[in-house]
Amino acid sequence: MIGLLIDTETGDLLVERGSIVIGNTDSQIAESVLVAMRGEWKECPLIGGEVKKILGGQVDVMWRGEVKKMLEACGLDVQKVSISEDNIITVE
Repeated sequence: MIGLLIDTETGDLLVERGSIVIGNTDSQIAESVLVAMRGEWKECPLIGGEVKKILGGQVDVMWRGEVKKMLEACGLDVQKVSISEDNIITVE
């Protein structure tokens, strides 16, 4: 998906040479969905991966499937969501 890019350090719109940068937003959409808590986006209250809740705890067996559906609802083509033993989340 093409859209406005966000600066990863500040969270503001990415600006280069006095212009807003436009590019592929798939990775920032996926990150936003994973980090969001449910109810945080008022227009879509059921979307939110709530990653902070699973840090250091047991991952719900259904979590991967639920997050995949959330990402697809946001317009991303997702084949698989996986979590490694090092708690690294991969969206393919």
